[in-house]
Amino acid sequence: MFLGVFDFTFVVWIGIGAVSVLVAMGAIEWFKDAGIRMSWWKWVITVLWYLFTLAALAAPFTLMGEYEVKAGWKLLLFTLPVLIITGFALYRILLIGTAKKQA
Repeated sequence: MFLGVFDFTFVVWIGIGAVSVLVAMGAIEWFKDAGIRMSWWKWVITVLWYLFTLAALAAPFTLMGEYEVKAGWKLLLFTLPVLIITGFALYRILLIGTAKKQA
């Protein structure tokens, strides 16, 4: 606290919001470059996967910060394959409706 008046933890949330805006802007451009047509339901599952990813990565590191390092590593080693598999599934779902390139 600064002189007992302000709590500057809001700066963390401003940073998280700023990074999330940059991620969203980058995703929009990436979808355009990749030729992926996004509909409302594709945006919903993409945002849900992004939020799941944030929570799945925050939980183990929170455990590690609370001196539960072994539990944090176990949770991280469990969630990483789940994130990779669901991320690949999401990518395949996002490719629905895109034209295949002819070689």
